[in-house]
Amino acid sequence: MIVLIALVAAVPLAAQKPAIDASEYAARRARLAKEIGPNAIFVAFSPKLQIRSGDQEWPFRQSDDLLYLTGIAEEETTLVMVPGDADFAEVLFVRDRNPQQEVWTGRIPPREEITKISGVKRIESAGRWRGFVNAAIAGGAWMSLESTERIPPRAMPNFYAAMTAGNAEVWTVNEMRSFGPNPPLTDEQEFVKDLRERFASLRFRDAQPLLTTMREVKSPAEIALIQRAIDITEAAQKAAMKRVLTATSENQVDAVVDFTYKDLGTCCWGFPSIVASGANATTLHYMANNAPVDRGGLFLTDLGAEYAGYSADVTRTYPASGKFTADQRAIHSAVYEAQEAAIAALKPGGHFRDADHAAIAVVGRELLRLGLITKNEPRQVYLYFRHAPGHHIGLDTHDVTDRDRKIEPNMVFAVEPGIYVRKNDVVASPVYLKLTKEEQASIAKNLDRYEGIGVRIEDNVVITETGAKLLSSGSPRKAEDIERFMASAK
Repeated sequence: MIVLIALVAAVPLAAQKPAIDASEYAARRARLAKEIGPNAIFVAFSPKLQIRSGDQEWPFRQSDDLLYLTGIAEEETTLVMVPGDADFAEVLFVRDRNPQQEVWTGRIPPREEITKISGVKRIESAGRWRGFVNAAIAGGAWMSLESTERIPPRAMPNFYAAMTAGNAEVWTVNEMRSFGPNPPLTDEQEFVKDLRERFASLRFRDAQPLLTTMREVKSPAEIALIQRAIDITEAAQKAAMKRVLTATSENQVDAVVDFTYKDLGTCCWGFPSIVASGANATTLHYMANNAPVDRGGLFLTDLGAEYAGYSADVTRTYPASGKFTADQRAIHSAVYEAQEAAIAALKPGGHFRDADHAAIAVVGRELLRLGLITKNEPRQVYLYFRHAPGHHIGLDTHDVTDRDRKIEPNMVFAVEPGIYVRKNDVVASPVYLKLTKEEQASIAKNLDRYEGIGVRIEDNVVITETGAKLLSSGSPRKAEDIERFMASAK
């Protein structure tokens, strides 16, 4: 794995074409089939196109788990697995070629291409997946549309035997995709609700924990795809550092980021870019990206290209002028040291909490030195370090995770400590208000000094047998390296 990473990093961006082989998708499905067992049927289908406004749709994005199991990024795709019946162990339902539709919306891949990508040999028409599931449950036949057989045999006898014995299970991915007190049912939940009402003996299981376990540890091919996304992201970071020197608005820097993504061959971002000037950098998920550039302030770009479904997540904070002030450098250096400590704490057998504890300890030490807290203890540190120090990355920017699982080789993390000085928030917090008047006064004078400075440094690492290996070393991280790079760009 390490050799593969090194080779990928050494090849020019234009020459890299990493991909996942069909045999890997087949192995993933085989592993899932073994986990769910011979009495199960597994169903995963693609999301529906979403309306932006009027008759305009958002670009289609395949569901992560269906992409993980098949590599097929097409809409109207459904994977059905019946492990106990060999002839139907895995069936992929996709759109048929339609010249009239393709005139309007583009090419629909032929079935041979679907098989070449996914390794699934049995391909059926998209609209037939529900009939297939009904046939499995009811013990019916499943014939090709051209068949003339009058009394066909039962298609999936083993699953039907489990059904009649009361042992049959239907597995779906019960993923929450919206929040609030009464979120609407997902398509998977609607499907399960319908079956539950019609077939009382069926058991329903959630495949998400199984797929989370599988997805948390990346294969060499996945790491190569993530590396490609990282390389593109770092090129965008360097383009942003150059552009900010002459930009008058955040959106001018945002534009060069989007251009770099598309110019280097990725479809889009893995998440909307955060392009924040001055005090906007203290807003964690700032998205407006349209304010004037504060020429004397810092500039934060939190970026992540997506490549073949896999995301990067790299953040850099740098001076819009190209030169840090002493106070800006002090905060930046504190965050850099916290990140280095967090990365060093990531080792096989440990836990991501180790990185959190390491980052908090360093940030607390530095905040105390800067006079922004009176005691190095978490409640005061959280006044400035407001989020977790990182997360898994993969098919999602914030990829699936079992928060209690120990770290293993080939896991990939983003590590992102930060310090954000927001005076009004600090002085209004219960933690600050419980301090003595003397302590409050001591902090207040330094809040005025550092007010509006926000710094986040985020890098991506892969876990090896001995620790964490930095994947995002292609854009400057340290203050002196940033200044040197920006000076060369003037």
